[in-house]
Amino acid sequence: MNFTRFETAARRMWNDIPAEVREGVDGMTIEQRPARHPDFEWVYTMGECFTEAWPSGAGGDGDVRSELILYHGSFRALAEEDPDFDWEGELWETILHELLHHRESAAGEMGLDVVDWAHEQNLRRHAGEPFDPDFCRAVPSGPDGVVRLESELFVESIIPERADEAVFDWRGRRYAVEAPIHAYLAFVEVSNIAGGRLCVVIRRRRPWWRFGRKKKYRPAVISGRAYSRSAPPPGPPPGRQSAEDG
Repeated sequence: MNFTRFETAARRMWNDIPAEVREGVDGMTIEQRPARHPDFEWVYTMGECFTEAWPSGAGGDGDVRSELILYHGSFRALAEEDPDFDWEGELWETILHELLHHRESAAGEMGLDVVDWAHEQNLRRHAGEPFDPDFCRAVPSGPDGVVRLESELFVESIIPERADEAVFDWRGRRYAVEAPIHAYLAFVEVSNIAGGRLCVVIRRRRPWWRFGRKKKYRPAVISGRAYSRSAPPPGPPPGRQSAEDG
């Protein structure tokens, strides 16, 4: 989709949104350039919402005004990598996402900002960069206890300090994965459930007398296979990576 068609489609979608929903947004700018992530060059920013709060003349809470920006170059870059790229669907989703940022800012809420932060931390995990291991806890889980970040799924298992496996539930069945013995925090990417999209977050309970040590532990990130809890582990345990970081 060239820039002219992209801009026409974006304006049409924007005008289809009721005026009361768009209230407080002063405009939508469409730029031709791509916008790359500042740390991960393979990640593109599709759109942004720039928001400012204007105090009232009486000194109280004022008006929240925003401007949306779409980056045609980012859409084009992703379309070049994916022959099935859905221009219209991605454009509509981006506009609504950025509009929701504005509406949450106007309401004094931060739900979507938290989700975006969690996505950022998960990107850092994939890139082997330091990340906050609590990012999964920042996003509400579903009724099944699963946290969903786009196509990735996360379940948490809290285990005793010396346990060698972590048990979790998935779609009404109980499974377990081998737990890296030296890791107080571990992200085990399960290869044989949910098409490899499931990650088990393992946290070890530490004895009370260690709470004052103030020692940081870097999460281990490893691959593993889940097995039925009623069956023995299939074969040797996965390669283990020490998570202790002095």
